[in-house]
Amino acid sequence: MSAIRAEHLSKTYKLRRERGRTLKETFLRQYAPAERVQALQDVSFLVEPGGSFGVVGANGSGKSTLLKLLAGTAKPSSGTLEVNGRVTALLEIGAGFHPDFSGRENAYLNGSLLGLKRAAVDRAMPAIEEFADLGRFFDAAVKTYSSGMYMRLGFSVAVHLDPDVLLIDEVLAVGDEYFQHKCFAKIAEFRANKKTIVLVSHDLGAVARLCDRAIWLDEGRVAAEGAPHDVINAYHTKVGEKEQRERAARGEIGARWGSKEIEVTRARILGPDGEERVVLESGKPAVIEIAFRNARAVTDAVFGVYVYRDDGTGVYGTNTLMDGVPVPVMKEGVARFEIDELALLPGAFDVDIGIIDPQDRYYDYLQKGLQFRVIGHSREVGVARLPHRWEFR
Repeated sequence: MSAIRAEHLSKTYKLRRERGRTLKETFLRQYAPAERVQALQDVSFLVEPGGSFGVVGANGSGKSTLLKLLAGTAKPSSGTLEVNGRVTALLEIGAGFHPDFSGRENAYLNGSLLGLKRAAVDRAMPAIEEFADLGRFFDAAVKTYSSGMYMRLGFSVAVHLDPDVLLIDEVLAVGDEYFQHKCFAKIAEFRANKKTIVLVSHDLGAVARLCDRAIWLDEGRVAAEGAPHDVINAYHTKVGEKEQRERAARGEIGARWGSKEIEVTRARILGPDGEERVVLESGKPAVIEIAFRNARAVTDAVFGVYVYRDDGTGVYGTNTLMDGVPVPVMKEGVARFEIDELALLPGAFDVDIGIIDPQDRYYDYLQKGLQFRVIGHSREVGVARLPHRWEFR
């Protein structure tokens, strides 16, 4: 028996209209047809017991709606949904807490709502209190809590009430770094104990690290499903393509100058499979390919590239003159800047493509002529990965 089974799941909301400011406006709005918003459309997936299932997507894609359906706080408009076992959910800051109750009292309240006897919550209470690490505030009214304290209490209660299925929304993002590490370690412990987990997060590295399957929701529909690596790559590819279109529309792509005695006819980035890409994987091969036309038989052309992060931070620039590479004279050709291992860490990058002469006179220069996004599973920080080793003496 599966832990979660969703078949052709859809959820439609009626959009509440703003109340009219005058009697006439109120009357007209009262009889206007309500706008219907399709939050989820024909969503199907299966999660086996003990599986870790990730859900990724942009804001407004239906992720939180899906978790509310799984938690039972909302009902589907159509389709079938089956969730087996006791479910605890961490969906919104303060959700399920009574503001006038203390952290301890809210832990008992949540346990009773899950059908647990008081004795069972009594046994779990020391672990809940220790993990939440709220000190004297554990016995203070939760209405005095900060968002981070709410999250500490909510996560601690959710994971220590012996759930069969744990649902986690983006709420983890409000926690401090130390507590986030504790949470991720606890999730890893849940995985080892074969508990079922559904994780919604914009932290795609966390989804890749903690989940064994994932879906990408795009405008309420399943755009991709499968191994987290494949789903995340598909998501990044669409995001990268969208960014390129938007930047082109803003005029941030294509600034160009030069005499055009020799000119670039096409520039693109290729992945390890030789196919054009806007998303590359850190540590894998890549190629910047520059097609050119040399109608005037220029003999002193120098080809160069300059890679920089999208915030303007320079990463690396070089050219054929610096590298001692002769440029053959041909009417048309393709120059390939081949990278054996892409040493960039995850982020968005721009590339300037240039053809100059040895005195830096521009034949053709494309500012931000290429854009790409780098993905990876590393937790290193910065722009690039430095070749290194550790040694103790």
